[in-house]
Amino acid sequence: MALNSPAILEVEQIDGLLEAAGRDGVTEIMSAFWRSSDALTLGLSTHLDTEDAMGAARTAHALKGSAANVGACKLADCARMIEDHCKSGELQAAKEALVKLSAIYQETRAAVESHLVSQA
Repeated sequence: MALNSPAILEVEQIDGLLEAAGRDGVTEIMSAFWRSSDALTLGLSTHLDTEDAMGAARTAHALKGSAANVGACKLADCARMIEDHCKSGELQAAKEALVKLSAIYQETRAAVESHLVSQA
């Protein structure tokens, strides 16, 4: 990641969701996000394993948008990086970024849970 990489979480976005949907609504939104992210990450891995650069780019793009929608800035940025690598045919770099994405996913999940607890 670059030195100026984004924060792990845009808490204002989570707070906006809390305001609009309430705690139960945010819990449902985030559950759907985690399920979707798991499926997209698995698909991304499969595309990269089969060297399907365009499929991987499309999947990374979907993950980027989904992450951005819930304020998962660093996850969205990593997915963007994977998308860019795939579009330029740099599949080894995309595979290396996928390893980082997995760690960022765990970090993001912990940050969301921690923020939701702090807002209780």
